[in-house]
Amino acid sequence: MKKIFMLAMLFAFSASLFAQSLDDVNKNLLLGKTQEAKTGIDKVLADPKNANKADAWYYKGRVYNALSYDSTLPKSQTFALKSTAFDAFQKYQSLDSKDERLKDEDYKSYLDLYYGTYDLGAKFFGNKDFDASFNSFKKALEIREYMTAKNITFKDAPMSAFDTSLVLNTAIAGTQAKKEAEAVSYYKKLTDANIAGPGYLEVYQYLADYYIKAKDDANLKAIVDKGRKFYPEQEVWDEVELNQVPKNNDDKTALYAKYEELLAKSPNNYTLSYNYAVEYYNSLYGNDAKPKDIPGAKEKLTSILKQAIKNDKGIDATVLMTNHLYNVAADVSAAAQAVKGTKPEDVKKKADLKKQANAKMDEVIPYAENALTYFSANQASLKTMQKANQKIILGYLSEIYSVKGNAAKAAEYEKLKTSLPN
Repeated sequence: MKKIFMLAMLFAFSASLFAQSLDDVNKNLLLGKTQEAKTGIDKVLADPKNANKADAWYYKGRVYNALSYDSTLPKSQTFALKSTAFDAFQKYQSLDSKDERLKDEDYKSYLDLYYGTYDLGAKFFGNKDFDASFNSFKKALEIREYMTAKNITFKDAPMSAFDTSLVLNTAIAGTQAKKEAEAVSYYKKLTDANIAGPGYLEVYQYLADYYIKAKDDANLKAIVDKGRKFYPEQEVWDEVELNQVPKNNDDKTALYAKYEELLAKSPNNYTLSYNYAVEYYNSLYGNDAKPKDIPGAKEKLTSILKQAIKNDKGIDATVLMTNHLYNVAADVSAAAQAVKGTKPEDVKKKADLKKQANAKMDEVIPYAENALTYFSANQASLKTMQKANQKIILGYLSEIYSVKGNAAKAAEYEKLKTSLPN
């Protein structure tokens, strides 16, 4: 019996020493003697017997967080102290199922750590210390997500379910810190949460670029689909899909099929139809063009250009149509001149081709005149290429009217051409 009594006395004495030590820590904390408080709590937890005592961890969290506000400390140490404080509070909660101390303070310690690490991340970013900024924002987000998981709320500081700005800041800091793979995970948090609206288009574009480089077709398709949903008017999604089509200068079947697919969804998209026309034009008339007798190719280009012209607020599509139709007329005219035979069938063929060439020249004229009207109305602001096209089209009309036997008209357009400055 006496031995048991002595053990009980020793335990009580030890417990009172522990309580006294924490009282001393708390007093130093209240007096603002944070360094002394840290020395005290570190000494308490250095004793293995105190390792599982919840109150010790609670006070460690309080002390370390309080010390993190010492302005004489380097910012890196401030971050380390706040991180240690967060770990200590979590340890306290794991040891105290009732969670009484944090409840008594309405979990303000967590809120303070959250705002503190968030602010620290912004300061690091302002100082261009992007690694430290990224780590601080990540810690702030970790604290917030922990509070959310624990259903910790604050009446005086209500928080939304998702801190969009913090997640975005974390992603941006990660990008600046050249930690792209990690940054992507935070950008993805935003798109997974369907965050959209002004200012967030770049998030979807960033992920699309990343998945392109990573050759991640599944995720690329998913982000493009989502980007189209939230930003349907943005032409970047068409560009992304078109760039994914394998490049083949000899066979553009797949590329044309993709243009057709996209135009079926967006028939009024001028850029899409114009770029499609340019691809088609170059395949017919460019330096690497194949034989120009592909069945229906020229008619197809005419159709694409008509669609582009409907939605062209400028004149580029009309100029391209003028060039295209002039080339068609010139090809037919050349074919007529190539017929040298004198047999009745040759004479008939030559006459038919001349008639076709004349009809094609008639098709050129309205587009050419529309282009000239535009150039004339905007003469003072024309770009170098537009000035060159203006002269080219005047030359077309002069030649067309000369072939058609209208010397006066031909001379009129030639005079206009020569009157323009070089």
